[in-house]
Amino acid sequence: MHNPFQTDADMMDSDEAAELLVEVEKPEAGLELHVGSNIFRATNGVVKLQGKEQVVLEIQTDPPALLLTMDLYDEQGQRIGHLRRNQLSAAGSSRFAVCVTAPADPTLDDPLTVTVSERATGHTVIEVYLFQRRKIRFTNAHFHTHKGEVVSISPHYCRIGTSLTMFGDVVEGRGGTAAIG
Repeated sequence: MHNPFQTDADMMDSDEAAELLVEVEKPEAGLELHVGSNIFRATNGVVKLQGKEQVVLEIQTDPPALLLTMDLYDEQGQRIGHLRRNQLSAAGSSRFAVCVTAPADPTLDDPLTVTVSERATGHTVIEVYLFQRRKIRFTNAHFHTHKGEVVSISPHYCRIGTSLTMFGDVVEGRGGTAAIG
């Protein structure tokens, strides 16, 4: 039966249609951050807590390294230290320690880990590691925001103070920041 609304220009054979349906694999863009059981996809590596950029994660390709930049605050919201690309500022070096673990000849496929801990107690402030070349997991964290609220991250949740607990959320970052709180 002839359809009067269809013209010959709209028609194509099945071989042409099959070629059009083949998708080209697109490279994954940005960093994927796993914060507790929450996933922030396609981010620029910046984590904004309560409206302020507090954590920045970068992947260096040559030599392969996971780089952490972070402001450290106390319970009153006073800045007590600064970490820039895995190096502590003079103010924070007496209070905090940084441990970077990587194999002898690292590649981006190796687990690269950065851990910041308190020197006096040995408690972990934050621990992050790189996996699958562009994914970064926060394995454990316990620190304060610029407002003095406690941020707790475990494998199961991310909590800020007593007002916000996130678990199981998936957020598309579209190249921007991972905003929490």
